Amino acid sequence: MTVMDRDPADVLCDLTAKQAQVLDLLLQHKTTKQIARELSIAPNTVDARIAAVRDKWGTTDRKATARVYAHLLETCEKSPCGFSPLDRDLTPDQGLLRELPGSPLFTVADAQSLGYWPVRTESSGILEALDTRFGKIGRVLAASGLALALAATVMLTLAIAEAMSKLI
Repeated sequence: MTVMDRDPADVLCDLTAKQAQVLDLLLQHKTTKQIARELSIAPNTVDARIAAVRDKWGTTDRKATARVYAHLLETCEKSPCGFSPLDRDLTPDQGLLRELPGSPLFTVADAQSLGYWPVRTESSGILEALDTRFGKIGRVLAASGLALALAATVMLTLAIAEAMSKLI
C-alpha cells in the first residue's frame, strides 16, 4: 500500500512535528543549509529528517517527497503557508467583499487601503547613512570630497569659458 492509497490525514499525523517543520521549509524551495539555519539544527539533521520521511513514504528524492507532502496538505485543505486554499467563510456582510460598481470606470471612491504596507515617517539622509556606515570621519571625508569636486567643476567651467572667449 502506497502513501497515496492511505487517508491523507493519517499520513500527515504519522509525521513528527520536526519532520513537518522541515517539509514546510522544503516546500518553500529552501536548501538544506537554509533550513538548518532557520531551525538552528545541523544540516545532517535536516537530511536525516527528510530521509526518514522518504523511507516512510517510499519516495525517491527530495522533490518527490515535497510533491507528495504538498498533495497531502492540499487534500486535507491545509496550506503550507498557514492560509486555507479558499476562504469559503467570507460573506459580503463582513465588509471584506463589496458590491461591484455598475460602471467599468475606476474612481477614487473605489480605492480601498490595504493597510499593511509600512509608512516611513522619518527620512534618513545621506549624511546619516554615512554616519552609520563610516562614522563622523566618513561624513567629514565625504563633505571634503564633495567640496573638492565642486571646486574642480567651477575651475573646469572657468577654463572652458576662457577658451571659448579666446575663440571668439
